[in-house]
Amino acid sequence: MTAGAAQAVPALRPGACQLWWASAGDAHPRLGGLLDKGERARADRLRRPADRALHLTAHALARTVAAAQLGIPAESLPLTAVCKRCGGPHGKPQPPLPVRLSWSHSGERVVVALSLGTEIGVDVERIAPFAPETAERVLCAPERTVLAALPAVRRPEGFVRYWTRKEALLKATGDGLAVAPELLHLTPPDAPPRLLSWSGPDRPRLPLHLYDLDAGTGYLAALAASGAPVRPTQHDGSALLAAVGAPTAVPGTPGHPTLPVAERPLAS
Repeated sequence: MTAGAAQAVPALRPGACQLWWASAGDAHPRLGGLLDKGERARADRLRRPADRALHLTAHALARTVAAAQLGIPAESLPLTAVCKRCGGPHGKPQPPLPVRLSWSHSGERVVVALSLGTEIGVDVERIAPFAPETAERVLCAPERTVLAALPAVRRPEGFVRYWTRKEALLKATGDGLAVAPELLHLTPPDAPPRLLSWSGPDRPRLPLHLYDLDAGTGYLAALAASGAPVRPTQHDGSALLAAVGAPTAVPGTPGHPTLPVAERPLAS
């Protein structure tokens, strides 16, 4: 990672959550040097070039923004996964405290979420038709009723809205799909996002906060925070990745291109 790329990442403020957006088209060979051995091996196992591009973009972007907050090179960033349930070396990879990290990709879109201390989860999904049996596995009975009452043309969007919200919540709590999504009951797709109930013994003790995000045409996304609310701001991950390893953009400062990054609060 160049110093210029690191300088383009604003310092995290308490209570803020940075959302960095990029796309599969931002993948370029220089990014491979930011990944660790395991991440590169997983990329090599992906057969479709589009999947490898998404993997490379997401991991390189996550490493770049997290490492910038910690003041270390992206390629040296330790990401440790510890299972919430068994303590094993799997689960959501995390950098050293206090930085907390979550990322997601779907279709062409990539999003990385970053906070200080607050556990977060983010999910982005392309709007697409779904199978009825998928809704049975993901939605609780009241949610299936709400979805069935929507006009047929709006059901794919309604389902994806439910799914992104649930996925974000389960990422924020660290449970992932070890908790069945149908145990969570959420507000309808057109209503402000909120968890209404969580069935079973695994309901988290900390309050959960949920935000719908603008992911662009054809996509939906959601952000969740555990314990304390956050203030989401959006940032240009595509421009940031373009600066990684790029030639200098500032005369007299080799390796230190500067990059303006807009910061704008997102409506929740």
